[in-house]
Amino acid sequence: MLYYTIGAILFTILFFFWFQYIQTKKKLKDKDIKLQSLIQETDKQFHLQQDLISILSQELRTPLYGIMGLTNLLEEEYPELKNDKNLKSLKFSGDYLFTLINNVLHINFLTSEEVKAQNTFFNLKEITKNLIHTFSYAIENSDNTLHFEFDPEINKMINGDSGILSQILMNLMSNALRFTKNGNVYFSVTLLKKKNNISTISFKINHDGDEISIEDKKSIYQEFINVKNTKKTYLGTGINSKIVNILAQSINGKIIIPENTYKGSEYLLVVDFKEQTDDIKKTNQATYSNTSLKALIVDDNKLNLLIADKMLSKESFDCTTVDNGFDAIELVKKNDYNIILMDINMPKLNGIGTTKRIREFNTKVPIIALSEVDVTQLNRQIVQAGLNDYILKPYNKSHLLEMIYKYMNNPEMKNG
Repeated sequence: MLYYTIGAILFTILFFFWFQYIQTKKKLKDKDIKLQSLIQETDKQFHLQQDLISILSQELRTPLYGIMGLTNLLEEEYPELKNDKNLKSLKFSGDYLFTLINNVLHINFLTSEEVKAQNTFFNLKEITKNLIHTFSYAIENSDNTLHFEFDPEINKMINGDSGILSQILMNLMSNALRFTKNGNVYFSVTLLKKKNNISTISFKINHDGDEISIEDKKSIYQEFINVKNTKKTYLGTGINSKIVNILAQSINGKIIIPENTYKGSEYLLVVDFKEQTDDIKKTNQATYSNTSLKALIVDDNKLNLLIADKMLSKESFDCTTVDNGFDAIELVKKNDYNIILMDINMPKLNGIGTTKRIREFNTKVPIIALSEVDVTQLNRQIVQAGLNDYILKPYNKSHLLEMIYKYMNNPEMKNG
């Protein structure tokens, strides 16, 4: 009898633990389902947020491209306005807003996208001088003096991504100006070493403004800045170190913060650049003075068409402009063009679809894509469509011409 009693008790205990196990397993399974659902919903919201920021950035870039393009055209057509304070203010606002938009985009895609450089040959001295010119309005309004030095040993024409380089330098320059008033900001471009046709160049920006404590210096370089604790000026809330470092890495550069800075701040960007040799100059800057050049510009935005038309017309291109892909296809069937600039985002038939149809009967003409948003995620579609390369709006004239001549000289080339 005792054995039956003990057996019943053990069975009851085992049944109890088994029942608890089943119940616990069921609860854990329910929680796991809820957690997976929450993760999926969070991921969905994250991607929706990314898409929204991309759409907003595109909407912002379109009018901004018009503002920046017209400002540059005004400077070219009316040199007497180059020192006009109102035009300086407009140029600074446009260039600085463009950098801020790029910063937001890079925050948005840092977790899922790599920043890819678009390397072309550009005039380094011209880029740095344009940067100084861009900040002249901010310098005047903060009562600062900017000191600029450019090493004469540097070859002006180098290979790299002028857009990313400018974005990094604008971040560093605006940060220096934000902490300086009635002081000095120093910007120097120096050749550190040269081996074969590779030049190692440093871009140093430092200032003698308000002394920054260790805590404040850390706040400048933390991943996200506590806006409540930062100084409020028209130059914003400082730079984001993660963005700047990602951008520097994309052009094989490095940001260095010297430890021996006594007052203010000092930042160095060190980058290796390939110089432009005489052979490359002859290839990429061919002379077409005795040739009639024809360009087709396809864009649904009238202002974009006007800016691109004026840019190329000054370089002896006979430009035809059209605002949709269907008309572009018909024009290419009837005419021979040396180059086609193709807007990616167009209603009804976008630039990728238009290019695919053109490639069905014309595989020779170079077609360069134009886009307001970073098309890195569309890179495969662009290659498959038959586009030779792409350039982001707003683009500068020298970058555009460099790319055009590269593909006119080598129409079979594809962007890898």
